Amino acid sequence: MVAPAEDSHAPARTTAEGIFLGREREVAELEAGLDDLLSGRGRLFLIGGEPGIGKSRLADELANRAKERVALVLWGRCWEAGGAPAYWPWVQAIRTYLREQDSDTLLSQLGAGAADVAQMLPDIQDLLPEVPGAQMSSDPESARFRLFDSTTAFLRNAAKVRPLVLFSTTSMWPTLRRSCSSGAIRVRRALR
Repeated sequence: MVAPAEDSHAPARTTAEGIFLGREREVAELEAGLDDLLSGRGRLFLIGGEPGIGKSRLADELANRAKERVALVLWGRCWEAGGAPAYWPWVQAIRTYLREQDSDTLLSQLGAGAADVAQMLPDIQDLLPEVPGAQMSSDPESARFRLFDSTTAFLRNAAKVRPLVLFSTTSMWPTLRRSCSSGAIRVRRALR
């Protein structure tokens, strides 16, 4: 449920999901971030608020606008019941991307970190048998750092070809509720 718009004269936007009305301030901030993305400057936004206030609908709206502007939109959704593999939202988003690329492009974009990313996503070795198996490390901190660094490098390389918008959903309500005012969606910008 989306709270009423502050300006009742604001135009409604019709999308595949239906009419999108209101949230002009939040949409403007997210659109500015999308403008930055399309000009080569990435952004991170956190959307938080009470359950049912329209966070997912706002994210869907941004995803639609990003697609209209030729960005590639990838989604990863947290599995809240437990039992999901580590980094599950990243696995989902990157798996979608992998399926849309040819092997030469993937090899180039993965670069030297291909084996590290393949630890998180074994699909890579299925698609690219030439990728060597990852070296097992006795230092889990170093291995995790290499995984994060290699994944970041891969996504940056992919974004050079086509801007990427990554969405990850989660329900960390105890944490998020403390940072959100009651009954409102808060868009928080991080990492300039």
